[in-house]
Amino acid sequence: MKLSCSHQSKRCKTETASMQISMPSNAVLLDLEEWLLVKDMGASWTQSCKKEFKVHKFHFHISKPELLLQPRWDIPPLLWLVYRSVMLVYTFSWFIYTALFFNTPKFLIFLSHISYCLMIIYYLVSVCNLAWAFLEIRCSPHRVKRGVSSECESLLSLSVPLKAALSLQWFLHSMMGCLSLSVSFLYWTVIHPSAQHSLTAFNINIHAINSIQTTVDLLLSATPVHLTHLYNAVLAGALYVIFAVVYWLMGGTNRFGQPYIYKILDFSGRPLVATLCILGVCLLCLPSCHFVLWNLQLLREWMVSRKKMRRIALKREVCWWVKVSGGATFDLVPSLDPTASVFETSGRTATVEDQRSQSLTLV
Repeated sequence: MKLSCSHQSKRCKTETASMQISMPSNAVLLDLEEWLLVKDMGASWTQSCKKEFKVHKFHFHISKPELLLQPRWDIPPLLWLVYRSVMLVYTFSWFIYTALFFNTPKFLIFLSHISYCLMIIYYLVSVCNLAWAFLEIRCSPHRVKRGVSSECESLLSLSVPLKAALSLQWFLHSMMGCLSLSVSFLYWTVIHPSAQHSLTAFNINIHAINSIQTTVDLLLSATPVHLTHLYNAVLAGALYVIFAVVYWLMGGTNRFGQPYIYKILDFSGRPLVATLCILGVCLLCLPSCHFVLWNLQLLREWMVSRKKMRRIALKREVCWWVKVSGGATFDLVPSLDPTASVFETSGRTATVEDQRSQSLTLV
């Protein structure tokens, strides 16, 4: 008996030592669980990247509409609506200030101001959609089907026009996010050093706070980001280039009377530099910024779907909509299904592949 215990003790020590050796040197200070989480995150990133480029991820029709309405964290519905409304008022106030400051319609020829207008429209649509969904659910004649069945049946439903408006919101989010990061990067690396603009509150808000707003909104919300939606931002960049060329051909000038919008887009004085800048923005800057947003979404989903938080986050998602509907918080919790939408009333439209990758490849 003693010999067997001694043998088992030596065997456990040997396995523990081999486990410690197999762990990477930079993870020695982490416990085994945290190291495995980091390892799983790397594997999930690779799998998510492989599964991004599929036909059904090119469109803006989402199978789980609640992802475009609810926050990803434990934020009450009313507070979430207040947050969206405050962001709308904040951006619209700065837009009015910008219009009064320039005192000319020419302020709309700049990409930074156009992207800020898109941000205003996005917040406006998101606030309207959220209030619209709240009213539809609260005024629904049957909010939640109560019962003790093994499978949770949700009678929450959204109208077809609201679903179309949610697709528009997702489209605007994809375009606004990528353009905001691109504007900030281009301004502080190209425009500001050459023009030597003063660091006013206006410049900081339009060219720095805009990216902070985009990042915070992405991390707080549950809005998915797909790599295949890159064409959306590239198309917007191409349309702006066409506008800049047409504006130049028609003899348009900036507010200082110079024959270009930006100095780097001086087609008459430096056509080669303008062409290279256009190619760099459309082929490098915009894709890179969209890739950053996609990785921020993966980071958000990884933090939410950690082993200890997965069940809690799932309960929080369902309870959030039960609170909106005015039902009791225990109606939907006993039979949670992480792959189904709370708005599905008959059957499940998600595919098996989407069920396996629901955490990091939301559709």
